[in-house]
Amino acid sequence: MGELGLNKILGALLATALGLFGLKTLSDVVFAHGGEGHGEEHAEATSLSEQMCENFAYCVEVAGGGAAAVEEEEVFDLGALLAAADVSRGERTFKGQCTTCHTIDDGGANGTGPNLHGVVGADKHVHPGFNYSAALTEVGGSWTYEDLNHWLENPGAFARGTSMSFAGLRKDPDRINVIAYLASQSPNAPPFPDPLPAAEEDDAAAPAEDGAEAPAEGEEAAAPVEDAVEAVEDAADATQETVTEVVTEEADTAMDTAEEAFDEEAPTPTEEEGE
Repeated sequence: MGELGLNKILGALLATALGLFGLKTLSDVVFAHGGEGHGEEHAEATSLSEQMCENFAYCVEVAGGGAAAVEEEEVFDLGALLAAADVSRGERTFKGQCTTCHTIDDGGANGTGPNLHGVVGADKHVHPGFNYSAALTEVGGSWTYEDLNHWLENPGAFARGTSMSFAGLRKDPDRINVIAYLASQSPNAPPFPDPLPAAEEDDAAAPAEDGAEAPAEGEEAAAPVEDAVEAVEDAADATQETVTEVVTEEADTAMDTAEEAFDEEAPTPTEEEGE
């Protein structure tokens, strides 16, 4: 057998090996991402819809799904907070933050700030002998729970130009507890405001019309995702079958070429006898 025949056989075998290697590599590329979707770590990081969108360019928006859910904005419920306030903590905060300028005993003297006994529900400038700032006098009205909350949070923002230099109680629990304590020291304090009504149930939770059963929670969202998964799996199966057929044909062709080359170069019995 000559050198040319050996080269043909080796070339055919090499082409077969490359074809099989290409099949394996292409299969890994097609199905690698799909296998990762079953891992616990990957499932926790992204939703099924996001995995499909990322790996297969098949994006399906699912309402209320995992990472796509939008957190509801927290509502400040003054009535509910006051109802749960701790008066004793409010007294400690008042003594630590407010007694430098204010007294709260009945009939107590004014200091840098006015006496605060009975302040809740009273006029904002109730003490005739105290020199209130023009900014607070212009605000007018009585000390409601809402106004006290805004005032104690940031006096300068509530009454622009006020002479009160206190920065305010920015933490909600401290401020609410102090307001509750001031109310306990105000004989004519109005009742706490009512808590906000509970949020109404979504219309989706209402019974379906015409006696039809309402779909279970997440059922509508699951349907398009399942359809998408099935479509992707079908496409992957078709791709694998096509690749397998192509590589198999290439391998058969390479083997036929190798056998023909071997037959051409192999000596015939007559040639062997003649030698």
